[in-house]
Amino acid sequence: MLEMNSLVAIAKKVGDLLEAEAELRPEGLVFKKKRIVKERKSSHVHVCWSLDLTVRVQSAGCEIAANEAEVFLLPEELPLFTASLIGNPILMPTNFSQKISLERGMYCVRLLSQEAPEIFAARLSETLCTLGQ
Repeated sequence: MLEMNSLVAIAKKVGDLLEAEAELRPEGLVFKKKRIVKERKSSHVHVCWSLDLTVRVQSAGCEIAANEAEVFLLPEELPLFTASLIGNPILMPTNFSQKISLERGMYCVRLLSQEAPEIFAARLSETLCTLGQ
């Protein structure tokens, strides 16, 4: 019972930080969110993109968990996102990796870490806030 209460508490904290609902799956918690990015191309043309954000937390019953985020970014957002992530006051854990690929004309940044899910979500949330979302 304690493990389920812990899982619910983690889902609530991480969900609040990311402003996303938690989905419980056999492999752990999954949070999905769409970021809406609006850009003005000219005085008459406005473009909107809906970009995916997916966060997975495995082994959420304990303090340290395997965290994974998949963030889609427009090309102009990548330098700001990367600089904000590196400069974030919440330090990276020693068990952290980042991969960047180009998919569908956008960058997909995959972040992996072994740390408390709340810390991972707080760092990611603060980084996304720098993009104006």
